[in-house]
Amino acid sequence: MRVFLIILALFTSLGLAQMAKAAPVDAGNAVVDVISERESIAPGDRFLAALKLDIDEGWHVYWRNAGDAGIAPSINWEFTSGATTGEFIWPAPHTIPLETLMNYGYEDQLILPFEVIAPDNLEVGDSLIMAGKTEYQICLDVCIWENADIELTIPVTEMPEPNVDNGSLIAGAIETSAVEISGSASTVVDGDVLRLSVADDALRSALEDAKKARFYPYEHEIEHFPEQPIRVGENGAVFDLTLSSLTEKKPMPIAGIIAVEYKNAPTKAFKIEAVAGDVLAGTDSAPALMQKAEEVVVQAGFGQILTWLALAFLGGLILNLMPCVLPVLTIKANGLAHAAQQGEGHLKSHGLAYLAGVLVCFIGIGIALLILRAAGEQAGLGFQLQYPPMVLGLSLLMYIVGLNLLGVFEIGSSVMGVGSGLANKTGMAGAFFTGLLAAVVGAPCVGPLLAASLGAVVSQPAWIVMLFLLVMGAGLAAPFVLLSFIPGLAKSMPKPGGWMDLVKQVLAFPMFLTAIWLLWVFAGQKGVDAAILVLTAAVVIGFALWMFARPNANGTVKGIAGALLLVSFVAPFFMTSGSAAAYESATSTVTTKSGIEVKTGDWSPDYVEELRAAGTPIFVDFTARWCVTCQVNKRTALNTDKVRSAFAEHGVVFLTADWTNRNKLIADELARHKRAGVPLYLYYPPVGDVEILPQILSAGLVAKTVSR
Repeated sequence: MRVFLIILALFTSLGLAQMAKAAPVDAGNAVVDVISERESIAPGDRFLAALKLDIDEGWHVYWRNAGDAGIAPSINWEFTSGATTGEFIWPAPHTIPLETLMNYGYEDQLILPFEVIAPDNLEVGDSLIMAGKTEYQICLDVCIWENADIELTIPVTEMPEPNVDNGSLIAGAIETSAVEISGSASTVVDGDVLRLSVADDALRSALEDAKKARFYPYEHEIEHFPEQPIRVGENGAVFDLTLSSLTEKKPMPIAGIIAVEYKNAPTKAFKIEAVAGDVLAGTDSAPALMQKAEEVVVQAGFGQILTWLALAFLGGLILNLMPCVLPVLTIKANGLAHAAQQGEGHLKSHGLAYLAGVLVCFIGIGIALLILRAAGEQAGLGFQLQYPPMVLGLSLLMYIVGLNLLGVFEIGSSVMGVGSGLANKTGMAGAFFTGLLAAVVGAPCVGPLLAASLGAVVSQPAWIVMLFLLVMGAGLAAPFVLLSFIPGLAKSMPKPGGWMDLVKQVLAFPMFLTAIWLLWVFAGQKGVDAAILVLTAAVVIGFALWMFARPNANGTVKGIAGALLLVSFVAPFFMTSGSAAAYESATSTVTTKSGIEVKTGDWSPDYVEELRAAGTPIFVDFTARWCVTCQVNKRTALNTDKVRSAFAEHGVVFLTADWTNRNKLIADELARHKRAGVPLYLYYPPVGDVEILPQILSAGLVAKTVSR
């Protein structure tokens, strides 16, 4: 009898569990179900159920306000055993643009929770039966109506029993539904613009790391398609909405939600009920930033801006120590030694001319960055070296400067003002262009202090971007400006003499090394054949300059030399034009000289997601051939046996994101991690969030990171 009762109880419980599940219905382009967070309920119980739609790929259904077109899902209950049901709790939607229309809705899966209050007169052993019909509009490139008969039967027991799986689905939907704000909201009408001002600490905090933010109205007071520029202040935010052509242009209340989206976190949504009034204090303190609807820009406070500027100045100072800048600076030091003997006034003018050259370059970089940003591009300080013609021109220029320093030819203060032009009284132009050249080749060498600050600054208003770059330029120029303006330091400089000619010739060789480095960058962009062509052109340029400088060269010889010089300098730009060299580096296992096998491959967001889904640890190297810090880290840390062994031991896949050429995916990823340049090193552990490593690596640090 005991065994019989146990078996009977088991079958009864299984039957009750089955009864609590609604039978899914395939309505055509979606599978419809009604789920409950309860396996069983008690009399008078309050609980959550939900309409569940598993939507076919490519199709979508609509939010409570569908936008420009569409109708939201609904349920018509025909029988509920006396229970009462509440309204749908709507998860935050996303935009669904279609040509000139903007709709709001959902794809893949929709869970629409609603509250159910069971009657008190239910008895244990009874069942709560809910039956009805759901209707919804579902669209691909065409829209159709679908409906399904739905039913949910839930047994009544002494104590309610949860359904963990269904409860998790319902909780996930509620997590992205809108919550009430504790602050306030108001609207102001300015022509066709309805300015929605929201003062709320929770919303302001949510916008800090947001990827997108948008206001979704409950009704149709606004046009749904236009962008919604956002300004974020200290206490909240202002959304500029476009009034509907059917709406009277006067102050009005408006209700809806603000949905704030993130890259790797659930959407947060806030209920907004705004009244007609004024822009609220602290919500519109930032300048008007005409951003796209998805973009969220939080203006920094005064203290943060001062911190950025201090880091910019220190970062500029550090640039003086970078290998790509040193050759140019040694020429500048040689010029200052000569200028010091021409008088204090001449020395100061020399320093100011150099400062002007540096600042002009950084102003140009800032303007270019802002133009690229306005065009929707992500760019960092190394963007100028992502253009092969710029790299080619700089490489040949450095080579020509080296020939000038060796005395192969003398043309006064031309050729960027270096060489002999830096060693005479008329060297102001030389000082200016030396500063310009130092900034051009130095800007890509982003120092460790600038990595995070640059990433944040490039999304700020234009005046902050320009101020940051100017202060950075001032830091780069500061040592030579100080030498020019402090008499005691100027007097300590050695007097001109024969030694200066020797120093000038020695300085030619660092210039040749810089030219080789730039040519190596160019080879990575355009291929080895293109680099060989440039080397050939360099030989012809050297020959032409030698011909031109011969003491007995007549007009005919100089004419031939000039033609050779022009053709050999210009021809590589045309002959190496076209698409960049293609690099195919499929994921593979690489065996090092020490016999260590390491899995490597090219970075892509999709591949990272695939590896993460499999629980595979990943190390990503965001690099570029023109990034000196990147190349040093490769040789001193990433390519060492210690690091490779750690990768192999822990199954780490090493991915490379090469930013030598422009790549929007890489630029967007850098921006997502608030970086404006390379290097960037990311480690994705098997479980947990991504880790950002310092810009200066050591083998021990990398090995320790992946071995945790």
